[in-house]
Amino acid sequence: MAVAEKRVRGSRGKKNKSDKDQDKSNQHDSNPGKSFQRSHQTTYDRSAEGGEESSRPPRPDRREAIDAAAIFGFIDPDVQQYFKGVEQTLDELNFDTAEEQQLFLENVYTEVQGKELVLATEHSCSLVLEKLLRASNDFQLRVFFDKFNGNFLKLFTHRFASHVCQTLITLCADAVEREVKSNELKTKEEREVPQEDGVLLSAEDMILNMCNQTQVEFTALISDPFASHIIRVILYVLAGRTVADDGTGKGNVRSKKSAKYNDANNSKTNTGNFRPTRLVPPSFKDMLRTITSTMMNGLSDSVVRSLAVHQVANPVLQLLLEVLVKDDESAKDALVDKLLMDITREEAPGHKNNDRDAYVETLLRDQVGSHLLEKIVQVASPALFQKFYTSYFRGRLVKLSFHPIANYVIQQFFVHAKTPIQLEMMVTEVLPEFENFLKFGRPGVIRAVVEACKNVGACHKEVIKGLCNAFHTQASIERKEFMHVVLNMETYEALIERREQQESTKPKFHPQGAVILQLLLQYPEEHSKIVVDSYFAQKEELMYAWTMDPVGSHVIEAFLTSPTLNLKVKRKILKSFLGKYHSMALDRYGGHTVDKCWAVSDIEMKEKIATELLEHEHALSQSFHGKFILRNCKIDQFKRKKEEWVEREKGIERKKDMFKDILGDAVLATSHGKQKAAGDTSNAELPAPNPKMAELGFGGGIAGVKTVTEKKKKKKSKKSSEDPDKVSRPKIGRLYTLEF
Repeated sequence: MAVAEKRVRGSRGKKNKSDKDQDKSNQHDSNPGKSFQRSHQTTYDRSAEGGEESSRPPRPDRREAIDAAAIFGFIDPDVQQYFKGVEQTLDELNFDTAEEQQLFLENVYTEVQGKELVLATEHSCSLVLEKLLRASNDFQLRVFFDKFNGNFLKLFTHRFASHVCQTLITLCADAVEREVKSNELKTKEEREVPQEDGVLLSAEDMILNMCNQTQVEFTALISDPFASHIIRVILYVLAGRTVADDGTGKGNVRSKKSAKYNDANNSKTNTGNFRPTRLVPPSFKDMLRTITSTMMNGLSDSVVRSLAVHQVANPVLQLLLEVLVKDDESAKDALVDKLLMDITREEAPGHKNNDRDAYVETLLRDQVGSHLLEKIVQVASPALFQKFYTSYFRGRLVKLSFHPIANYVIQQFFVHAKTPIQLEMMVTEVLPEFENFLKFGRPGVIRAVVEACKNVGACHKEVIKGLCNAFHTQASIERKEFMHVVLNMETYEALIERREQQESTKPKFHPQGAVILQLLLQYPEEHSKIVVDSYFAQKEELMYAWTMDPVGSHVIEAFLTSPTLNLKVKRKILKSFLGKYHSMALDRYGGHTVDKCWAVSDIEMKEKIATELLEHEHALSQSFHGKFILRNCKIDQFKRKKEEWVEREKGIERKKDMFKDILGDAVLATSHGKQKAAGDTSNAELPAPNPKMAELGFGGGIAGVKTVTEKKKKKKSKKSSEDPDKVSRPKIGRLYTLEF
């Protein structure tokens, strides 16, 4: 203890008591913050080393904070130590069988019975609880959920317990989906498991019961720093949307710090493909309408407008708009009216609302409020979108695009343009400033304009011309470097100068430039020709190097997946990589390019690629990335049973051709679909279902429509009775699902 005090006080530890008292008073007057730090450190060291208690009583504010955190009491040190061992076991997951793991979990739940609330409100134990819940089955989750009954409001607003509640609700939502799939919502055995206090509710009823207990306080909780995250999770779950606990940003409602911790410590339990939606029972939709109605009625106009610039409440309002636009359009308009003072209502010509105009200008330039305005633009109806344009943005797009905050709203405004005429007016206004956007660091605005043209299907020629003027690539020799200047987001002169000065230095590609090139490759073929010509003007070795670049590889893949480029262009690219596929397969990014090349290759090209991969099978099998290429391309089957491999690939090609006949090339290209003409939108409607869908293994057709005749059904039933193993659902169905 003496050592600790000497480290805190330094040389002053040798002074006598009167000198020390004098020094303390002087220090307090000159630097009170430093004096507090030292006093706090001394008290902490004493408690840590188990020495004598300080004669000075603990600070009242610190004691109150400790008492407030432990609202259900303090945890026993033995239990805390036990939980450290539990955490180590959960991290290692060295269980021989699933039964052994379940036995371990049951023993842990037996040990913590009656201590659930105390553990959830303790820092270190709450982290272990989250890991424990992720490893638990549905029954264990429901039992644990039941222990929180009646204390949800206290737990929602607690610093540590709120994270446990968030994890628990997310996991129980998955349990609800499993209940819906198995049609066991009303099963007596599942709903009436005897417990001490009665029956154990299903996961659905537990979530509904929690909402009934807390929905009255939702309007107050949306501005709470801990409870607001849970409110967003509840809205996600009731709306049938998936919540992600990792740091990917897909459906993620955790704070950055919490998401980073989950990604680092719970990665083993976060595996699996992210699905944007999940199955929910009808009662969830009814509860969602009840909650949104309660929140709308409980928020006055002035309160909503103040929450729009609140750092914690703002994301909740954004999510409310997202939910309402899909569930209740009139309720969405009512919320927008609350925020922007009846902006959706019709007004007399020439009428101006000065208060509303000032408020919109505030949101445009506010670091928090601008996010909400972006969301309003995204969900706005065509009439409201046009009103935004005429009232606040027309004639000011350039000025707002240069603003450090408002430019993000303008980007969303371009991306969600509604009509070709509207887009043409907007593009005409900003097109002369493309070079200044590039010069002063606003590439996002350029990207948004390019994306808007792709979405609406208009102004392609004008945007290409504007890009050439901005990057100084008007001449034919300059256009050969179009890909380079866009990918580096610099003018032609800057590119040549840099090459002369730093020939050996590899520049870092600009992500926004890569996105612009990918969008341009989805333009109609006559407008994307400038990118294709620039590609084939480069050396093959350079394009090969791009396939193994984290940014450049996306551009190469965009050529292969483009819905508008003809097959001749893609075949030429595929041939240029012959002899290099095995090297690409060994690379983290090149492996993805090989997969894309394989997907668009015909049977002849696939044989050439497979032969090359087979020659380097040993090296690929020893590589982490290469072994996945061997598996995806079925190289083992190609080596042992080449005839079967060829027939299998030919079968896949035949099914692809049938898809083209039924649904067109758009379905086989990308999820964005194929643009039919310059004036059409990219969101083209799918053609009507075709009876040939049944021949691909989709007996129910599209969306449950039966399109197979009784005669074909009888033939299929005979084949299945003769050899059931030969009538398996073709894997091409996965491709069909992905494209929608």
